[in-house]
Amino acid sequence: MDKFEQYLQQQKQSASTIASHCYNVNLFSQWMAKENLPNASSISYSDLLAYIQYEKQKNVSPATINLRLSSITHYFEYLKNQGEIKKNPAKMLRVKGVIKRVIENPLSAEELQALYQHYSQLKKVNIYHQHDTNIAHLRNTVILGLLVYQGVHSGELQKMEVCNISLGAGTVYIPSTNKSNSRTLQLLPAQILPLHEYIQVTRSLLKPKADELFPGSLCNIVDRLVQELQGINPIITNALHIRGSVIISWLKLHNKRQVQYMAGHKYISSTEAYAVQEIDTLQDELSRHHPFG
Repeated sequence: MDKFEQYLQQQKQSASTIASHCYNVNLFSQWMAKENLPNASSISYSDLLAYIQYEKQKNVSPATINLRLSSITHYFEYLKNQGEIKKNPAKMLRVKGVIKRVIENPLSAEELQALYQHYSQLKKVNIYHQHDTNIAHLRNTVILGLLVYQGVHSGELQKMEVCNISLGAGTVYIPSTNKSNSRTLQLLPAQILPLHEYIQVTRSLLKPKADELFPGSLCNIVDRLVQELQGINPIITNALHIRGSVIISWLKLHNKRQVQYMAGHKYISSTEAYAVQEIDTLQDELSRHHPFG
């Protein structure tokens, strides 16, 4: 297992992903020992089907089974690289009943960072409504920061109040909705000054009702923001595309339970759906840059 871990490190996979792969392969090894199968090099496609059935009988979710199959696929690719097997019996094997890709073409962490930096530095010039345009741009910069760095969605933005922002502590409280749990996340340094200016000056010019952080219809505001962002990066489809990209980036740095909290997912299965895509994306990159077949 140490050599397999070294192999994954050579593929520049994150520590959390490597730990997940090793954990899943250990589970598979325990099943092999229970079934008196001598070693992984003797495993056939039929044996893998039996393993899937074994997991199903334990009421393991299809998403989790697919995560384990992804890890096993990596392990067989390692054995293939070592010359111990000629074909990978798990390469195309996945359990149905799971949407394989939660989002298409996720943005990398670097692309998300560049998106925020580019947009925040834009100079909005409108010869007829320059004042109004600059107000909207600062508000949208604050919203984009929350999309890119905290992975919020429109429903959460609509419920946020001024008291949810603690500039002194450098945190933001994201209230719960019928689709998500509440959580408290760290603000990034790049967000502090725009938030301070927005709360102290700009927000009052938007004629807020009570303590709402963002006056107006957030769905319309976010839709217009996305249209502007598409001018920077045409690959962006909508705000959920940004949120999904953030969650996938988090999974490269944190374990699934941490990401479940950060994303406000009510169920771990929601997070696992992104984890399946994140591991499959790594497998695609492995096959593309390190072809063994």
